[in-house]
Amino acid sequence: MPIPVQDLEQLLRSTKPEAALVLVEGRYVVADHDELATDALRGALSVVTRQELLDRVGEHPAGRELEEAAATLSSAVDNRGG
Repeated sequence: MPIPVQDLEQLLRSTKPEAALVLVEGRYVVADHDELATDALRGALSVVTRQELLDRVGEHPAGRELEEAAATLSSAVDNRGG
């Protein structure tokens, strides 16, 4: 399932501690660690944490960097059966 670049931008803007992009019920959601324990996100597939994304693209990525990250992460999700 393709990851929209806007979802990665939202993750980078997040102020939630330990923010992560997760896939749940066919949609991507930015959530923090505590939210993952809720019924609404139980069973969500973790895609990437904010810190992992920052390590990959830096603090101020260009649009192309985010597009490449989205494509790579989308492929990883597809390979994991997401």
